[in-house]
Parts: sequence; C-alpha cells; structure tokens
Amino acid sequence: MKLLTFLGLNKYYLTRYVWHGETFDAQFAPLATIHFLKPQQLTIFLTDDVREKVFPTFQKALPPDLSVEIKPIPLGEDDTALWDIFTTIADSVEEGDEIAFDITHGLRSFPYLALLVASYLRAAMQVQVRAVVYGAFDVRDQSTTPNSAPLFDLSPMLHLLEWASATDRFNRTGDARYLASLLREQQKVLAQRWQGQPEQLRQLSALNNLAGNLQEISQALRLIRPHQTMQAVNGLSQRIEAAKPVLQETAAARPFTRLLDNLFQTYHPLSVDKADASAQQRQTLMTERRMLTWYVERELWVQAVALGREWLVSWVMAHLGIAPETSSAERHRVEGFINTEADAFLQAKRESRSFVPIFLREIPKVETVLGLWKSLTNIRNDILHAGMRDNPKPPHTLIQNIRKSLETIEKLPLP
Repeated sequence: MKLLTFLGLNKYYLTRYVWHGETFDAQFAPLATIHFLKPQQLTIFLTDDVREKVFPTFQKALPPDLSVEIKPIPLGEDDTALWDIFTTIADSVEEGDEIAFDITHGLRSFPYLALLVASYLRAAMQVQVRAVVYGAFDVRDQSTTPNSAPLFDLSPMLHLLEWASATDRFNRTGDARYLASLLREQQKVLAQRWQGQPEQLRQLSALNNLAGNLQEISQALRLIRPHQTMQAVNGLSQRIEAAKPVLQETAAARPFTRLLDNLFQTYHPLSVDKADASAQQRQTLMTERRMLTWYVERELWVQAVALGREWLVSWVMAHLGIAPETSSAERHRVEGFINTEADAFLQAKRESRSFVPIFLREIPKVETVLGLWKSLTNIRNDILHAGMRDNPKPPHTLIQNIRKSLETIEKLPLP
C-alpha cells in the first residue's frame, strides 16, 4: 500500500494521535498514520520551502525500511498550479494500486484537492482507497501531555461524491441503475453491522427490493418496454416507504434519503392509474404519451421515435375498437392498413387530388396521422440503419423531426 501525504510550513507539536483506540506519539500526523496503516511506500508532496525547512526533521523520524518518494509541487497560487498538483498526485499512482491519504498537513486547499483526487482515482484508475486520514489537532484534548488528538478516516465521505455522480446521471437521463448499485453497497455495510441480529437483518430486504425496482424501471425504459415500466413504477411508492426507516440507520445513505421524493416525482408520470377495462386502453395511451415526453426531455431519441411509431399503431387500434390484448398478427394487420392508406395519401398529394381513406375512414385527423406515420417510419429507419442509406439525415435534423412528431402526437385526440 502507498501512503500519500503533504507537509506545510506550520508549527508542529508532539501529539498523541488516537486511531481505533490505539495511540502513537508523533510530531507529524503522517508518522502516526504510517505506524497504524503500515504502508510499504510513502509518497510525499512538498513545496520547495517545505522540503528545505520542514522535511529534514520529518525524515529523521521515518522508519528506516520505508520506501520514500518526494514529489515537488507548486504553492497552488492559482488554478493552473492546482491542476499541476492534481496531475502530480494522479501520476504518482498506478492503476489498481491500494493507497491511503494523510491530509492533515499542508495548505488549506490540499485536503479538498486530495479528496477530489481520491474520488477521481477510484473511478478512472480502479484504485483502492483504503483510508483518507485527518489528524484533528484543533479538537485535541489539552488536559493530557502530550495533547491527544483523534485521527479520522474521511474515506466514507468519498461516497458523497459517488452519490452526487449517480444523482447527476439520474437527473440528466432518468437512469437509476447507479443509485441502485450504491443502495446495494449500503445493504452490505448494514449486513456486516447487524451480524447476529436476525430481526434487523430481515429489514435489509427493503433496500434490495427498492434497488431491484429502480434497476427494473431503468432497464425497461432503456429497452422500450412501456408496460413493464408502468408495472414497475406502480410499485415504487410502496418500496420507497418500506426502505425509509432502514436508510435512517446509516449515515452514508443519508444523501439517498433526500432523493426519494425526486425519484418518485420523476417516475410517477410513467405509472398508469387503475381503471376498469373500458378505460384501460385510454389510460395506457395517456401514460405512453407521457413516456414519449419523458424520453424527449432526457434526449433519448432512439427510444422516443421507436415508442412514438408503436404508439401511433395503438392509437389507431383504439379508434378502430380493437382491444390491446389482441395478437401481434392483428397488430401487423393494422400496420398494413396504415401503410396502404399512407401510400395512397402521398400519391394523392403528388397528383394534386383529394384523398378518400378506405380502411381508416373513421379515424379522426386521418391525413395528419398518415403523414405522421410516414415521418416516424422514415426517422426510425434512418436511425436504426445507422445512416447507411441514401441521403441519411444529420443528427440535428433527426432531433428536430422527432420533436415535431411529438408535438403532433400531443394534439391527437384520445378515444
């Protein structure tokens, strides 16, 4: 394991540092961290002044068998210098390393920078962060000689950055899978804490159920499964309420408790109200239309155009009085009607003559619907054929056409 640390031009006093009930007297907090964590290598980041005036005293107290690497850094007087420090720290670590930080000493910006670097290294280089140690000299017990100060491990605070990243992903895309994985991590933490307490262990199923529900919703939305999405969202409120008391048991899960209402509000429009059979088809069309808006708001264009085309088939079926439980063969038959009528409509427009529908004469706004059908089909084919066709549209045109199609769908009357 590598220990990464800093020194500054501070005054250093002999202090009794306390770590999990054990003590070690040292003038510098990293010496206590070395004693407790027993790293194989020390990497220390020093400004020129600190290397000249402070490091010699620190070096004399180091274990003789410890490998020491000195990395020069600037003072961090501007943002460019801070990025240089970031690069120096990141370059001192190899992919997959196990590391720890001692952030007690150095300039005030260094602890903040070290936490961000630790989070970055975990994500970008699969580095294992064993601990982020801080010697709390300011809250030392001055009634003892030497004064006694606790060493805190701040590495659990890295989870806050992970929650922030997962929340950002959810807010931008509606994808809660990363949040679900963090929930399962908290479940494991509580399972270890509650070993031998069967009643409390049984409560953990609520976290697993909520994580599974969030993953199911996210996957159903990504794979354009509207009915599975509706069913999963309908059970979300109950699972959130069941998980709330369990989440209160761990401080690291508190960021998630603040997200619960946001989760519900984001997914609730995708639920379908319970209705009798006669109203079920209308309710489903309403919810799927909200789902289309949901996709567009999150720039999920492929899902939006695919669902939009299928929604139009369902809308025509509803106006023809065909129940949604019919076979796929019946659905293909209706698609055939729409295609035939759409081709006839376009031919009539080219020949500047009036169009009289045959199969869809009872459908409201039939000419709008047939034009929309051709547009959605062309957009879908252009996207799904990866632009490998004659005259493929550029992305901005496809997006513009998807938005226009949704505006038209919003104006179609439901049966």
